[in-house]
Amino acid sequence: MLDILFSLQFLGFSIAIVLLSTALAYLCSLLHKHLLYITSAEWLMEHVYCPVARVLLLLLIAFMMFPLIVESTSYADLLNLFVEKDFLINTINILFVASLLFAFIPFFNHPAIAMPLLGCIAIGLLFFHQVIIPQNTDIQLFPSIGTSFRIVLLMIAGYLICRWLSNHLADWIDYRFNVTGSKSLVSDSSHLVFQMPVMLAYGHSLHLQT
Repeated sequence: MLDILFSLQFLGFSIAIVLLSTALAYLCSLLHKHLLYITSAEWLMEHVYCPVARVLLLLLIAFMMFPLIVESTSYADLLNLFVEKDFLINTINILFVASLLFAFIPFFNHPAIAMPLLGCIAIGLLFFHQVIIPQNTDIQLFPSIGTSFRIVLLMIAGYLICRWLSNHLADWIDYRFNVTGSKSLVSDSSHLVFQMPVMLAYGHSLHLQT
């Protein structure tokens, strides 16, 4: 797992996700300001469009990371899976419904909890369709106690880093560029980025069972 975490390919993916997650957070914030007094449009943006966009970004992260975890799987193999009938729409629906459920459950509605869990679900769905079904392999998708412990530690570390970035990096951005409101942008984007190690840990634990 560490060889993946410190590889140049993972670093490149991380930079790309930082840029994409920041752009998504900025776009959602901009739409929120423009639709502030249009109740129906604001509700759709906040509860449908932006969550679906985050789900798509999570799927992109899972897509990029999967061949790093399962070296026998290429990106061409994954593309073939994604173009299969109903796979993409069903996967998006599962992740979107899960995100809605988390939003109404106390504790799970915090992005530091919800985003890593959604990321693990995305990785699990890829394993189910790309490894378990084709190879008829018996893999336990629910993480073991040891894996759960590592995931929780990574989630806590990610939360602490995100909180520090929100409190310090956002202040620096506001001061340096003479703007306001950077805290929510930094928080939203960092929660998307720092669930990647959790997804990697979960995916690695699944791969060890094959």
